[in-house]
Amino acid sequence: MIAVLGVALLLVSLLAWVVGLHFKALRYFDRPALARTPLFDPIITSLRWLSLAGGLTLLWRASPPAAGVAAAVLLLGWGYRRSIRSVPFRRRLLRREFAAARRLEPELPEREILFRLVMERHPRWGEELIEQMINDYPTVDQLARMLAKMERGFRGFR
Repeated sequence: MIAVLGVALLLVSLLAWVVGLHFKALRYFDRPALARTPLFDPIITSLRWLSLAGGLTLLWRASPPAAGVAAAVLLLGWGYRRSIRSVPFRRRLLRREFAAARRLEPELPEREILFRLVMERHPRWGEELIEQMINDYPTVDQLARMLAKMERGFRGFR
């Protein structure tokens, strides 16, 4: 019974994480009223971490090997997510897409290809923002670095 409760708390933690990510990805005024309150983010984050710690603790009490496996799976998932959102991964992905676009249409200038690539991935950002990004970061590597930072979804520049 303790193991089932531990797994349930781990699932609550994952659900809180997904809900938090979903609402953070929305624009402020597209969020429900509850998610616009100043305490929403700290509460959902606290719920996530407390249920994760409680779930792993209960799972550890029931079966230490099962808790180790659960912790390892969560750690692998965290590492995978971190790696695919990293600057080197985004740089490699953008270079590959740029090379493929260059092969398809070799007469297009580099800036136009970069504009199309970013616009395909993020049409909500708008043409003006993307043009300004390409003006500020004209190379593939520089633009990939900024894309990785913007795709992480922080609410402001740190």
